Amino acid sequence: MNRLPGNCELTSRLLLDARLYDPPPVRQPGQRGRPRKRGQRLPTPRQMLTPHARRIDLDIYGRTDRVRVNDVQARVYAAPDRPLRIVAVEPLARGRTTQAFYSTVHNATAEQVLVWYAMRWAIEVTFHDTKQHLGFEQPQGWSRKAVQRTAPMAMILYSLIVLWFAKIGHRLYQPPNRPWYAHKPHTSFADMLTTLRTASIRELFLTTPLLGRGSRKIINTLLHAYQQAA
Repeated sequence: MNRLPGNCELTSRLLLDARLYDPPPVRQPGQRGRPRKRGQRLPTPRQMLTPHARRIDLDIYGRTDRVRVNDVQARVYAAPDRPLRIVAVEPLARGRTTQAFYSTVHNATAEQVLVWYAMRWAIEVTFHDTKQHLGFEQPQGWSRKAVQRTAPMAMILYSLIVLWFAKIGHRLYQPPNRPWYAHKPHTSFADMLTTLRTASIRELFLTTPLLGRGSRKIINTLLHAYQQAA
């Protein structure tokens, strides 16, 4: 937080027992001694939910959550010179726990901070998929240039696959037969990658002249077996 560039803002999680402070008091004329770095101690994020928390509905993660929330502008112990927007939130339904967040955009609302934090989920999924399916975590780069080349290439490849699926691949996609997962509503990146590989193999097979009876049936059987393996 202290090393954050001036053109960047940060929204992240905060400990429920984090020490919060007001800005330091204005130094009076003739006052001696070192100036104070921190002002009066404020309640912790956990304590913020005790007195006057309000109830709101949040549209995050594809659903509407009813929560109790309280927010305040404060400063943390490690960065006394930077005002933050502190948000404490307590879900009123099962599945989530009491949490605290902060944002360097100190004039933001509590709803904005919570929505901004929820938006990071798509980025986390992207990192997971590039590591899991594109080998992003496998290369061992020992120089700066190697690192600068590997990460952009993995992300560019990820973007190209998603764009291909959005333009062409969705018409070729065939949902796999998985009786134990019949409620899956959307395609994942793994589905997009399997569709691209299947289309590539189909193109390779179909460019080869078919000889003999049953050749196309054999090709379809091989494609089906590949889809199940992928």
